[in-house]
Amino acid sequence: MKTTIFKLGNLLLLLALAGLFACEGPEGPQGPVGPTGATGPQGPAGADGEDGNANVVTISLLGADITWTVGDYLGRLANVYSLTDNAVNQDIIDHGTVLGYFYIDFFETWYPMPFIWENEAGTIKQYVLFTYSLNTITLYAFQSSGVLDPGLTEYRFLLITDNTVTAKGESSDKAIIEKLTKAGVDVNDYYSVMDYFGLEY
Repeated sequence: MKTTIFKLGNLLLLLALAGLFACEGPEGPQGPVGPTGATGPQGPAGADGEDGNANVVTISLLGADITWTVGDYLGRLANVYSLTDNAVNQDIIDHGTVLGYFYIDFFETWYPMPFIWENEAGTIKQYVLFTYSLNTITLYAFQSSGVLDPGLTEYRFLLITDNTVTAKGESSDKAIIEKLTKAGVDVNDYYSVMDYFGLEY
């Protein structure tokens, strides 16, 4: 009798469980989204990131690769050489500047352009300088008596752009040089500029 009751009890339990699952209907639609909770406290500020650098492109020109032609600079007789390079793009023209330097072997150092040398008596002046325009850098070399072949080993041009927003009528060239000067960079010192931008000599 006990066995029958036990088996009957088990059967009733199984039927009850089966009835629960059999009575489950289809899933209803999703309820509305509950209200948004309160905003938590702001976390601590992160560490400052490193200062960003302008984009800098270096163009090197060996003196041995220059073939001077006689031309003029602002009406003065001068040796002229034009270097074509797409790195002197519209971004450089609109938002950048070009710094130029040349290397003198005897002194083992770089000098900035424009460069003007004058003898003690003031009777001889020599000039080495450059201009730039879209896709072109033009070198000029002249002296009191006419054209000059400076016989220099290498020229380097640093093309700098940082999308500086300039005041109306102010050139980006002037704005970038002022920015570098305020940062303690001597733009006439090739090594100072290269160190500032983290570039190798």
